[in-house]
Amino acid sequence: MRWWHEFRYVVRQMNRRRAEVELEEEIRAHLELETEQNIEAGMSPEDAHHAALKVFGNVSLSKEDSRTMWGFRSLETLWQDVRFGVRVLVKSPTFTIVAVIALALGIGANSAIFSVVNTVLLRPLPYKDPDRLVVVWEDASKHGYPRDTPAVANYVDWRDQNQVFEGMAAMASASVNLTGVGEPERIEVRRVSANFFPLLGVEPQLGRTFLPEEDQPGAANCVVVISNGLWQRRFGSDKKIIEKPINLNGVSCTVVGVMSPNFQFPDRGVELWIPIAFSSKEAANRGGHYLEVIARMKPGITLQQAQADMSSIAARLQQQYPEQNTDLGAVVIPLHEQVAGDIKPALLILLGAVGFVLLIACANVANLLLARAAARQKEIAVRVALGASRLRLIRQFLTESILLAALGGALGLLLSLWGVNLLKTFIPENISQARAITIDAKVLGFTLLVSLLTGLVFGLAPAMQASNFNLNETLKEGGRDSAQGSRGHRIRSLLVITEVAVSLILLIGAGLLINSFLRLRNVDPGFRADKLLTMQVVLPKVKYREQAQRSAFYTELLHRVEVLPGVKSAAVTTNLPLYKQGNSIGIEIEGRPAPEPGKELIVATRVISPRYFSTMGIQLLQGREISGQDKADSPAVAVISETMARRYWPGEDPIGKRISPGKPESPDDWITIIGVVKDVRQFELEANPKPQMYLSYEQAGFFEPNDLVVSTNADPLSMAAMVRNAVWEIDKDQPVSKIRTMEDIISESVARQRFSMLLLGIFAILALVLAAVGIYGVMSYSVAQRAHEIGLRMALGAQRSDVLKLVVGQGLKLVLIGVAIGLAAAFTLTRVMSSLLFGVSATDPITFITISLVLISVAVLASYIPARRATKVDPMVALRYE
Repeated sequence: MRWWHEFRYVVRQMNRRRAEVELEEEIRAHLELETEQNIEAGMSPEDAHHAALKVFGNVSLSKEDSRTMWGFRSLETLWQDVRFGVRVLVKSPTFTIVAVIALALGIGANSAIFSVVNTVLLRPLPYKDPDRLVVVWEDASKHGYPRDTPAVANYVDWRDQNQVFEGMAAMASASVNLTGVGEPERIEVRRVSANFFPLLGVEPQLGRTFLPEEDQPGAANCVVVISNGLWQRRFGSDKKIIEKPINLNGVSCTVVGVMSPNFQFPDRGVELWIPIAFSSKEAANRGGHYLEVIARMKPGITLQQAQADMSSIAARLQQQYPEQNTDLGAVVIPLHEQVAGDIKPALLILLGAVGFVLLIACANVANLLLARAAARQKEIAVRVALGASRLRLIRQFLTESILLAALGGALGLLLSLWGVNLLKTFIPENISQARAITIDAKVLGFTLLVSLLTGLVFGLAPAMQASNFNLNETLKEGGRDSAQGSRGHRIRSLLVITEVAVSLILLIGAGLLINSFLRLRNVDPGFRADKLLTMQVVLPKVKYREQAQRSAFYTELLHRVEVLPGVKSAAVTTNLPLYKQGNSIGIEIEGRPAPEPGKELIVATRVISPRYFSTMGIQLLQGREISGQDKADSPAVAVISETMARRYWPGEDPIGKRISPGKPESPDDWITIIGVVKDVRQFELEANPKPQMYLSYEQAGFFEPNDLVVSTNADPLSMAAMVRNAVWEIDKDQPVSKIRTMEDIISESVARQRFSMLLLGIFAILALVLAAVGIYGVMSYSVAQRAHEIGLRMALGAQRSDVLKLVVGQGLKLVLIGVAIGLAAAFTLTRVMSSLLFGVSATDPITFITISLVLISVAVLASYIPARRATKVDPMVALRYE
């Protein structure tokens, strides 16, 4: 067989020589093509050939030519570089496609996330001088409410006494029944002061906003301003709607204005605005805390000055009204910060995460360019031999890399258009600006800048490396083991280490969020959410003025619903759990002194119907539930939560104890505790349960039921039509709104956490795949470069297992270094995620260890495949080849 190996060796030498001849012919072909194109452009044959040679740096230029044509300053030379770069990329379609896809994923993800950050955090709000708009809250931190809604009387004092605002407006949440136009509908409303719209600096699309005299108690006419969405949906965009009446809660109100499509305040759900019109009694009330307050700072006033002025007013109010205002301050928040909400940390973290993904993509493409530059050493050597300078080569390589980045940016921009639409489905509903997320000029500029910087980042190292070599060594057949190859190997290894470290940071961040989300979803909400149908049925007071009328309606409704096929039970309540809203009242306990001002016993209160606990699946721990015997003329009763029992009667039996909402003025004001139930997460899953109290809907007239909950045997939503018809059988004009399952409500309550987890998880997986591809590529190239060494080892007796260990060990070494660096960086960087986590530390050791092992396993697999190929090297072939 020796003659066969000799024959194969001769064939390889002939092939190598033929490849060198083909390279020389290719360069000559490029010169001829460039010359022909220059002649076609109108040059003389001599000038055309002269200009073509300049592309390869073979002709020394005059000083005048140097000033006009040489270097980056020459548009003509740059155009030549671009044309040559395009031809080179077209000639290697596989390399070009892989590189462009990798860059497109990184650039597209960055553009999509930046479009969200731009809209939610950077873009000015669509109001006049939005940087001067602020929201003012009561600071009740000592009561557990750092941003609390103020009482009307406190708002009036703020408005009249401040020296820093040119205007202050109040809002209050409400909802009304819209009837008389199609099916009855429940509409989300904001009661606002007359200066609300002028304060924001917005004008209606049609008509006008409120006049000062319309914001007075007992105003002659009920007037409303409606949203553009409501105008289109319910009134068919009728431009004659102005001055026409509509029926709200049985009262005829006149439409005086229609807002523009871009106006939404404070969130997307509000579709109608009415004057707030405080009565004299309301204006003196410091007990009911339900307002939202916005203000516009005077020109030149800073946020710190506004805060100091409001704190001074709050301090005076504490002294004047110690019973109601003890430990109540005021806090001023920029409106933009308020609108952005708690999504800001998540968006900034995601923006950093996609930056890391782009960094990994750049490292991968840089590795591809390094390997490709090594394969083009003969071409580069010929160009240097023809007179090309190092600067000329660097410029050409950078031109090619920027072309790749431009292609990746263009494809990435298309991907970002799809990504933005996808993000809109994930972003929480309470982000009011989410609907306005678009790819605007700022996002286009960002994409262009990222593409340019990307091209420079991943192209500079390969360009420097490819242009720095020994010409004589490269032209030799044995030049493959030159020092230049060693330097290239070190750069590629450094890039792999960087990819591993960055991937580990993203994977750990995603792991922490996944762990946090799972723990949050595993929190016991205190009720059973499966097969529960919910809907709002709010009775208008104009039609149902007396509590007896409202009680009769709900009693009849529950009777009709419970006899429907597939219904197990039904109940009504003032607020369902996890709505992040509800009522709270201060109580006194019989036999104990009244609480001091500022130390009132605040209890979350729900008014319910019989069978509420069994319908919701809330466990009764002690005593009995509220039942049908607890009528309006019966002794008042209450069921309390276990937290309330533990806090106010530690070590005692609370059954039979009596409490009173506010100061009891007669024996009839006392409420007897008849039962204790399991804690329910009324406001949010991550918040510890507060003391809770449940009252009978027939006995507690100060709160009204809003929500109907139905326990079913089948799919809850399939029962919605029958339940709605049961409502309309009692009152055909009664709207039914917010039809959802209880599982949907729980899902919406963790929308922010899900948004952060899903996106960071996707970016982390993308980073892991890119890192694995990078490791595989480097190890494959290393095996190809070390074929001679591996053949020599095997010829000297090395076993396949030894070669396998050698190659895998080389890859594992790089991975372990990257993991060590990544762990150190993650230990610091993940601390910024603390506000996004629930039930897990930002430095959770289990997550760190588990993710590290996963990454190492994937990296070993990526190294194992090239290692298996290395074990199949024929020692004789490798030695003959050299």
